[in-house]
Amino acid sequence: MRILVVDDNRDSLQSLCLVLKDLGHEPRGVESPIGALAAVRKEFFPLIITDIRMPGMDGLELLARFKADPHCAAGDVVLITGHGDMSTAVDALRKGAYDYLNKPINARELAAVVDRCAEHQSLLIENKELHTVMEQRVSETAAAVRRDLEDTRRVLREVTGIGTVIAESAAMTTLLHEALILHAEPAISVLIEGETGTGKEVLARYIHNGDGVNDAPFMAVNCAAIPHELFESEIFGHEAGAFTGSRADGAPGKLEQAGSGTLFLDEVAEMPLSLQPKLLRVLEERSFYRVGGMKKRSFAARVVCAGNRNMTDMVEKGSFRRDLYHRLRVGHLRIPPLRGRPEDIRALVEFFLLREARKRKKHFKGPAPETLEALLHYPWPGNVRELENAVERAVLMHDGELLLPAHIGFLYQGAEEPADAFARAAGEPDLQNAPAGPSSASARAGEAALCLGADGRLRVALPEAPVKLDEVLDAVVRAAVDRFAGNKSKAAEYLGISRFALHRRMQGREND
Repeated sequence: MRILVVDDNRDSLQSLCLVLKDLGHEPRGVESPIGALAAVRKEFFPLIITDIRMPGMDGLELLARFKADPHCAAGDVVLITGHGDMSTAVDALRKGAYDYLNKPINARELAAVVDRCAEHQSLLIENKELHTVMEQRVSETAAAVRRDLEDTRRVLREVTGIGTVIAESAAMTTLLHEALILHAEPAISVLIEGETGTGKEVLARYIHNGDGVNDAPFMAVNCAAIPHELFESEIFGHEAGAFTGSRADGAPGKLEQAGSGTLFLDEVAEMPLSLQPKLLRVLEERSFYRVGGMKKRSFAARVVCAGNRNMTDMVEKGSFRRDLYHRLRVGHLRIPPLRGRPEDIRALVEFFLLREARKRKKHFKGPAPETLEALLHYPWPGNVRELENAVERAVLMHDGELLLPAHIGFLYQGAEEPADAFARAAGEPDLQNAPAGPSSASARAGEAALCLGADGRLRVALPEAPVKLDEVLDAVVRAAVDRFAGNKSKAAEYLGISRFALHRRMQGREND
């Protein structure tokens, strides 16, 4: 063990160093406190043995310097005292000295003190190593727990719908940024507007959770599904005996149940007009009364409302209170329809496709390019919900690595005017860009032609060569569609058949 010996008496210093060397240690002697301070800054000494009586700086002051210096504070200090200086020795122990030795120094006592210091230093090193190992294992365990927690949050986001807020478009990116700002302000009420199926509740959950997972409750209430006479009790709760049929012990409403979380009022435009002033007061005062109650109750929940009706028109018509509308608009978000943000469609399709494939153990990895083109041109009147349902149906009924146009052909069946790109990708004939003139079927039919006679009746001129009736009918159908520039509704009306029958015939011939 390295030992620093400090003594202004050279003879004593040399004698002490020789004894320590004979004991198997590595002593280094210095003759002044200043030299000792310089030595400990260059090298760590597990043990320092110093005389108390020295000129310029005594051993007690040197002890204080050692303990204040981070380079040597962990080392043990043993003081050498003269006879009858017991009070000084006790003072030294109180100030942090490990032990003391009386002059003249007995070699056996010196060896015992040094051995105890060596054992003490060994225990300190072992304790430090154990502490380091413990910190490392705690760190590794904490990292594993964080990974498990993140996995749990990921699953929770999938189950609850969190994470389906796809923000590839600039409009949605801005919307999510604003939602995060509102997440940090729970006292601010929020109004989310948008068409049916745009994901208003998903955005409300995003406001509730922020970019993580919020453990506080998320209470969703569909205002259109609550009878008007029960609406106040459902939201604010009621006291015992407040009305006929009320619970004997009363019951908290959804606002209380939300705690410090979120109360989500979907289709808020359906709220009874008579209750709107009460909701306004509740939002302004952040307190409420239960039905039949006299005790004012405060709440910490954020209130998020959503609607798919034109609330500005409702305000103008007097069916929704103007003051409540403007109170809700403090935090106002409007979700654009899916057709207005086609940049999000690819990401949404891939998300829903992989989620449903994993759920149903299918092999889909993504949409085929022509399928994606078709989906980009589809108008999506049902917005994100329709897209989600379409992907779910496609995965339910089919399997494969790529989502093909045939898998989503049901989308254009019965549609009034499917987009040309969608129709082409889904296997429908490209009538909009079909060349003018007779179709291939009529060409194969020779000189067959149709005309009206003088009596207004249809006349058919047949060629000499045999013809097939189906080919003639196909030629008539195609000619009618060409006549109206691909508008199949008008073509069906011209031919006196339903659009569905026209579509079935064309589809049937294409599949032959």
